[in-house]
Amino acid sequence: MNILSITLLVIWNIVISIFAEDISQNKTTTEEKFIDQWQDNVLSHVFLTNYLNHLLVHTSRADFLLRNNSAQCTLHIPTTHSFRQTVSQLNNNIRSVLLGIHADFDRTQIHLKNIPTHLKLILLLIKKGNQILIQSKLPHLLKQMENVARESLVKFQNPTDKIISIKNYLLELNSLLSTIAVDTTIALQVEDLKDQWISLSHLLNQLANQAETNSNSIILQFKWILEQFIQLDIDSHRDFVINLLKSKVIDIDRMTDLLTIICETFQDISSEYSNEKLINNGHLISLPTEQERKQFIRQYHYELQPELVKFTRLALKRHEEYLRRERDRQITYEDFLIQASQSDLDLLLSLN
Repeated sequence: MNILSITLLVIWNIVISIFAEDISQNKTTTEEKFIDQWQDNVLSHVFLTNYLNHLLVHTSRADFLLRNNSAQCTLHIPTTHSFRQTVSQLNNNIRSVLLGIHADFDRTQIHLKNIPTHLKLILLLIKKGNQILIQSKLPHLLKQMENVARESLVKFQNPTDKIISIKNYLLELNSLLSTIAVDTTIALQVEDLKDQWISLSHLLNQLANQAETNSNSIILQFKWILEQFIQLDIDSHRDFVINLLKSKVIDIDRMTDLLTIICETFQDISSEYSNEKLINNGHLISLPTEQERKQFIRQYHYELQPELVKFTRLALKRHEEYLRRERDRQITYEDFLIQASQSDLDLLLSLN
C-alpha cells in the first residue's frame, strides 16, 4: 500500500471515528427498537382515523364550554367557548397534516427506491470503469444521491412542527375536559385520540431521525471518500476503495430499505382507508338525528377490526421481507460485483 492509500485510510478512519459512537448507540438503543416497533406504530394511523370520526359523531350531540370560569387561559386552543368548534379545528388540522404527509411520502418512496441502484452502479463503476469514465460520471451520480438524501430528509422533517402543535392541542383539550363535567364517552375518545397521535408522532419522528442518519452517511461519509478517490491513481486504488465502502454501502442500503417499506405501508393505509375517511368526514360533526349517529358509530366500530387485521398482515409481510433482505444484503452486493459485466455497467449508466 503506497503513501496515498495509507493517508486516505487514516483520514477515513478519523471521519468514521467521529460518528462511530453515535452510530453504535443508535443501533443498540434506537435503530433496533425502531425496527421492532414500527409495525405497531404505523397502525396508529388506522386507529387515529377511526377514533377521530367517532369523536366527530359524539360531538354532534351537543356543544358546551370548555372552561369552568372565564378567566381560564389556554396556550394552544384559541377559544374555549365551544367544544364543537374546538373539535372541528382539530379535525381540520389532523386532516391537513395527514394528507400532506401522504403527498410527501408518495414522492419520497419513489426517490428512495433509486438509492440501491445508485449504490450498485457506483461500486460497479469503481470496479470496471476507466479513469476518464469514472471522473466524468461519478460526480454526477454522487450529486444525484446527495439530492435524494437531502430532499427525502426535508420531506420527513416537513411536518414536525405541525405534529407537535396537534399533540399540544390534544394534550390541552384532554386537560380541559378533566376539569369539567362531560360525557365519559367523549373524554375517553379524546384520551384515545391523544394516545394514538403520540404513537404516530413517535413513528414520524423516528423516520425523520433515520432519514437524517442516512443523509449524513451519504453526504458526510460515502460521498466524501469517493471525492478523494477520483483524485488518486484510480487503477491502483479500486479494490482498496471498494473494501472501504462496503460496510457503508450496506448501512445506507439497510436504512433506505427500512424507510421505504414504512413509507409504503403508511401510503397503503392512507390510500386504502384513511384518506377517504378524512376527506369525507366534515358532515359528521353536524349529524341531526340520533339514528344517524348510531348508524355511523356502528359502522366505524365494525370496520375497525378487519382494517387492522389487513394492515397488520401487510406490515408483518413487509417486515419479514425486510429481514430476509437484511440477512442476504452483504452477499447480494458481493455477488453483484462478481457477476456484473462491462455491458451491465454500460446499461446502468445509460439509464442514469
